[in-house]
Amino acid sequence: MQTHVGGTVCVVAGGLGFIGSNLVRRLVDGGAHVRVIDALVPTHGGDKRNLDGVDADVVVAGIGDPVAAEVVADAQLIFNLAGQVSHTASMIDPVTDLTLNALDHAQFLETVRRVNPAARIVHASTRQVYGRPERLPVDENTPVSPVDVNGVAKLAGEQLHLVYCRAYSMATTSLRLSNVYGPRQRLSRDDLGFLPVWFRKVLRGETLEIFGDGSQRRDCLHVDDVLDALLASTADAAVGRMYNVGHCRDHSLAEIAQMMVAVSGSASEIRFVEWPADHERIDIGSFKMDSECIVAELGWKARVPLSEGIRDTVTFYGDHPWYQSST
Repeated sequence: MQTHVGGTVCVVAGGLGFIGSNLVRRLVDGGAHVRVIDALVPTHGGDKRNLDGVDADVVVAGIGDPVAAEVVADAQLIFNLAGQVSHTASMIDPVTDLTLNALDHAQFLETVRRVNPAARIVHASTRQVYGRPERLPVDENTPVSPVDVNGVAKLAGEQLHLVYCRAYSMATTSLRLSNVYGPRQRLSRDDLGFLPVWFRKVLRGETLEIFGDGSQRRDCLHVDDVLDALLASTADAAVGRMYNVGHCRDHSLAEIAQMMVAVSGSASEIRFVEWPADHERIDIGSFKMDSECIVAELGWKARVPLSEGIRDTVTFYGDHPWYQSST
């Protein structure tokens, strides 16, 4: 895997958010010169405190803003992690989701094409593009059929990056990420995924609610594994490619909840509840990612077991309690 970034000028779009801030820290530790562009949308996960003590240049702006040209002008590596991730929010305000996850990315790619077409770009997409899969595990040949606007918008953003590779010979790669968790993920919102909600509840000793009977399955990916995949995807072999990035081991939601309670030593109870209508209409059922393509081509493989990742995450939030607050 290509992971050496010392002396490289890197841009992280969305670098004040969950995955982005962890990536910025990894790049800075590796000796890279890092610039961040992040719109700091209040309802998203970005927070300047995510980069406290980190030597990176931060520009508060959207990737579709004109100032993005100055940020990317001489960058060698661009990691495009910007966007909106809430599935339920995308159904409430579809136009905003499409703007943030597709139209702004089109503008960003145009900007890079105009001022720095030789830059290497790695884009973060999502497993949500597959919708409710016809078969498991889901590989890259599985038909895409998003069940919500977020999946549609993220698919458009992903395909835009690959179009710019084919049409303009820009070196792009897109990664379809599974359920990512770990340090610096926003815990205070209930619509950014079940994992951060459950982490908040176990830390507070509150009841974990599982929609349905808990038999649905997910593969959960620690953010450190995502960082490895992002860096591996800067290799020449990844240009023009789209990869699934998930964990080789999946668990039922009931098992995940039980593991979180046990590992954290929480007093939380687990309760099964009826599906809320706004969640049930966009539910995808069980999901397990097949990541053998990126394993074979780039040598990446998820290495953090779920129990170890839960322990790491709980410890982090115990030491940084402000993540549980909405302010």
